[in-house]
Amino acid sequence: MSFHTSKGVRLAELDDAPVILDIFQQCDLFAITGKRQHDIGLLDVIDWLESATEQHPLFVLEEQGDVIAWCSVEPFYGLPAFDTACEVSFYVLPNQQGKGVGARLFQHLENNRLELDFTHLVAYIYASNLDSQGFFKRQGFDQWGRLPNIAQNEQTKEDVLLMGREF
Repeated sequence: MSFHTSKGVRLAELDDAPVILDIFQQCDLFAITGKRQHDIGLLDVIDWLESATEQHPLFVLEEQGDVIAWCSVEPFYGLPAFDTACEVSFYVLPNQQGKGVGARLFQHLENNRLELDFTHLVAYIYASNLDSQGFFKRQGFDQWGRLPNIAQNEQTKEDVLLMGREF
């Protein structure tokens, strides 16, 4: 499958695994606070990359040869009735946030919506992550639900918002 090109956006490769992990660790609430019970490691990211498919890819965005952001499109739910709904995640280096990087990745997904064959995108966002909530609202997402205290470990409990958009 060939995707419409977007400046700097390409399919992620195995060689990208270390930088994808680094960006994730700088952005994820539980990774930042060091409070995650089971850390995500390089092998997990390699598994994400090896599990990616044409319909459920992982994209990176490069500037001047450096990966500064990534996004994934994953199956929303394992039943055929939900095949055209996808979970989407965006991770942008903190020093690149607020510069339209996430919007460029989102535009890439939107430009390739027919190839990716989705009618709905769903995102799970920590309730305390107001920047991420704002980003998704600017992309036309609405809050579809709240999962109370679903993200937790010994020290922290966090609500997760379910945000979605129908195309």
